[in-house]
Amino acid sequence: MPAIRSPGDLGAAIRAARRAEGWTQVELARRADVGRQWLNAVEQGHPRAELGLVQRVLAALGIALSASPVAPPEPPSAWLTARDAAEAIRDELARGDHDFAFRLLARAVGDFRDLRDADDIQRFLAPPPSTGDHRWDTLLAAVVSRECRRRDVVAPAWTRVPALRSWWFPDDDPLLMARTMQRTPVDLQVKGIWLDAKALESL
Repeated sequence: MPAIRSPGDLGAAIRAARRAEGWTQVELARRADVGRQWLNAVEQGHPRAELGLVQRVLAALGIALSASPVAPPEPPSAWLTARDAAEAIRDELARGDHDFAFRLLARAVGDFRDLRDADDIQRFLAPPPSTGDHRWDTLLAAVVSRECRRRDVVAPAWTRVPALRSWWFPDDDPLLMARTMQRTPVDLQVKGIWLDAKALESL
């Protein structure tokens, strides 16, 4: 039986065990001497089911109730993964703080460059969620792909994204456009993103 961590998990486990026996709710309710409506509520994940009645249902199904310690959650990492960066960037974009979003991206790049352990590198490269902005998703993918190439690490599949349909200058300053185009890494250029490589350095 899978671990029971919520009333919904308990209800699903009881329902699965009942069906495995080939019993209807009416049959199980009769065997456990509980009401069918109460049993239906438990199977739906009712959060306030009486423990004594639950034990009777489990006994009728031949299931023993046991407890085991739950492993503590892993402490937060001292460095950003691509997933961490994407989630934090999404929050900053929602606040309208694009400058801090760039700082987060630069920090993630710096953290990746410092990683030496193969497991940490793979943890960094796990697929991230969307930042909520297709352009930023493409930027994150292109940046991580570039860093993998520079480190001679196989870039994960999620970094292989198509180029943007139109050019994007994240640092939208017309006076700096020509210089930005000269200083944009080729990995970003091919994706239609024009960004001075210095913007990827940790600040």
